[in-house]
Amino acid sequence: MKKQLELFPELDLSSKEPIIYDGASGQLINKFKEKEVGPFETALNNVQNKGKRVPVRKPNAVPPKTKTIQKFNNGGAAIKRNFREENLPERLERLLYEYEDGPKPKHYDDPRIIDSENMKQKPKPFNNNDKSTFPSDRSQRQKMNSWDVILDTTIKSGTPQEKKEMRSYLRDKYNDKDQRKYLSKKELKFISAYNEPKAEPILNTNFKISPLPVFQPPKQNPEMIEAERRFKQMLEESKREKELNRRTGLAGLLGIE
Repeated sequence: MKKQLELFPELDLSSKEPIIYDGASGQLINKFKEKEVGPFETALNNVQNKGKRVPVRKPNAVPPKTKTIQKFNNGGAAIKRNFREENLPERLERLLYEYEDGPKPKHYDDPRIIDSENMKQKPKPFNNNDKSTFPSDRSQRQKMNSWDVILDTTIKSGTPQEKKEMRSYLRDKYNDKDQRKYLSKKELKFISAYNEPKAEPILNTNFKISPLPVFQPPKQNPEMIEAERRFKQMLEESKREKELNRRTGLAGLLGIE
C-alpha cells in the first residue's frame, strides 16, 4: 500500500471507486484528494492549467461519460488570432517599397501580417464609387480580416488600457454623423450607445374596421324648388305693394300709420 501511494500520490486508494485510465490526460483517476492551497498557488495553477485537460470533479455538471474538461484561466476558450502586426524592420521595408521604389518585402502579401496603419482600424463603409472600400484593396482587406477578431478579443479578454483605447476609437466614430450609422450593434453596446428599438404593435389583420356612415342630404325635387322660389317672390312683391300703399295712399296723406 505504501509503495502504491508513492507511485500514485494523488489517488485516494481508500475509495471504493474503480481506478480508470484516462487516455486524454494519460493519468489513472478515481477520486482525487483535495489539497489545501493558498491564493498564490491557486493563481499559479490557473496559469499552468490554461488550455489543459483536467479530470472532471463534478460528474453531474457535465454530459454523461465526460471524464476530462478543458480548463482556462479566463473562464472560456480564448479567441485565436491567426495574424499579427508587422514589426519595425518589416514596416521599414514596406515603406521603402511603397514610397521609395525599394525591393518588394517578402511579407508584403502575407495575410497573417497586418500593416501598423491598418491594425485596430475599422474597415471603410462600402462605396461603389470608391475603390479603396473594395475587398480587393490591400488595406481594406487587412482591416476586414482583423477587425472583428480584435474587437471580440478586446471585449472579452482585453486589458483595461486596451478597452479604454477601443472605446475612445469607437466614440470618435459615433460622434461623426457620417460614420455613426455604420457602427454595429456590438460596437454600440460596447460604448453604451445602443438603444433597443421599440417593438411595433401587432395589428390583427383579420379584424376589419367598417367605415363610418356619411350623411347624405336628401335630393330635392326641381319642381318643388321652383314652386318655393315663386312663393317667396310673391311674398316679396306683396310686401313691397303694401309699403307703397302706406306711403302714397289716403292713409299716408292723413299721416295715419
